[in-house]
Amino acid sequence: MPQKFGYADPNATIRREHCVSVEAGGAATTEYAKFRSFQRMRIKKVHFAATVAGTNAGHGFGIYSGTTSVGSISLGTSTANTEVSSSALDIIVEPMDQVSVKSLVDATGKAQVVYEYEVLHDAVQS
Repeated sequence: MPQKFGYADPNATIRREHCVSVEAGGAATTEYAKFRSFQRMRIKKVHFAATVAGTNAGHGFGIYSGTTSVGSISLGTSTANTEVSSSALDIIVEPMDQVSVKSLVDATGKAQVVYEYEVLHDAVQS
């Protein structure tokens, strides 16, 4: 029988993160930073740390849950080490569904992507 967690349980208050070790960025509309979880989860925000400055004011990323656009972030010509976060997303992602980002118009700028999420306690456990 699956274990039930109450709001007093530490798992109910911990935000988890998944940092994609590969830089996102390159050809426009190319998908990067793919992330899946075996558990149902809620994506709270997506954080970006510029590693290579963009050369176009339109540099940024679209945020996707599966094939559905759920947000976007603009980095413009931000210098390396600039950190930017999406607005609150609160997107529920079903087990093994994919979350990713797609670069917008700039082929030069790159960023590291960190997904902030929480596990939903009705997730199937092994």
